[in-house]
Amino acid sequence: MTKDQYSKNILYLLLFCSVVIMGFLMKVTASFMLPVVISVLLSCVFYPIVKRLNEKLKFPWVLGSIVMVLIVVVIIMVLSTIIGTSLTTFLSQYPKYESKFLYLYKMCADTFEFQFYDDKSFFENIWGQLKVREFVQKTAISFSGDVLAFTKNVGMILLFIVFLLIEMRYSHEKVDAIFQGKNSRRVMTVTRKIITETVHFLSIKFFISLATGALVFICCLIAGVDFAVLWAFLAFVMNFIPTFGSIFSVLIATLFTLIQFYPNSLRIIFIFVLITAVNMILGNIVEPRIEGKNLGISPFVILVSLTFWGWMWGFIGMIIAVPLMMIVKIICENVSFLHPIAIILGNKPADTQKELSEVEEEA
Repeated sequence: MTKDQYSKNILYLLLFCSVVIMGFLMKVTASFMLPVVISVLLSCVFYPIVKRLNEKLKFPWVLGSIVMVLIVVVIIMVLSTIIGTSLTTFLSQYPKYESKFLYLYKMCADTFEFQFYDDKSFFENIWGQLKVREFVQKTAISFSGDVLAFTKNVGMILLFIVFLLIEMRYSHEKVDAIFQGKNSRRVMTVTRKIITETVHFLSIKFFISLATGALVFICCLIAGVDFAVLWAFLAFVMNFIPTFGSIFSVLIATLFTLIQFYPNSLRIIFIFVLITAVNMILGNIVEPRIEGKNLGISPFVILVSLTFWGWMWGFIGMIIAVPLMMIVKIICENVSFLHPIAIILGNKPADTQKELSEVEEEA
């Protein structure tokens, strides 16, 4: 083994140890790191807009940053109102679903030999089964804590975005001060590529998800499914999680349709087939065509990434898993000794090698 090979192996070992330590710290400090990471990703999305407003319309940079955050606040308020109204409507209309829930539970009770009391309601029947009481109590406590944590994190994220956007106007000067000459240009090139790819992916994903939610809403209206807005919003949010999100939203919407219309199977099949078709057409045909090319990331790596970030940061981690993997791949493509990792993360070796060659030519 030559001296260079030995040094490279030591470097890879140190890199592996650093990644493990960093992963441990990110897991332990999730309550702090998650808002920061989300703030950075959203700032990358808003930065080109603020920059264009400043350069084209001479809009003050600080004011533009504040306006972008105010728009986010308005969107959050609108979504919260829609969800709250839908949940309130569901609770008010629950009595008409009581008999359906009770009938389906009786079928499960007969199949799995649970206790069933004809003179009790659905909730009274399940209250003592499968430790439901303990589960509900734990869920209620956890939910109240999650609501408070979510509210606090949203406030932190919005504050981080404002100050980060304001700081980003000096990013070029800071990079020049830290690096010199060619290194400075290389860092700025990588940064611009990360911002461009992140904006490209998230913007397309947003509009595809919005179209998915709108079509699911129309399908539910046609079939007469109650709370169409709620299922549309669920389809919109879950579409940000590749494959598994769409499967989950289809199953939940179909399950509710089953509860509402059972034993009428026609509408149940209609909803299942139509919503599945919407997700498959938009996700597998329309989205790749709009992107112009795939993400260049191995499907297996995406699956592992979803699992890892889901374990690391929960549901939000699964939503931001793909953008984070894109950023990691871009960094690996622009650092010579990390090229093997870029090839592993890539989909086709030939395509990844072509991307690496283009990066070297730009450098």
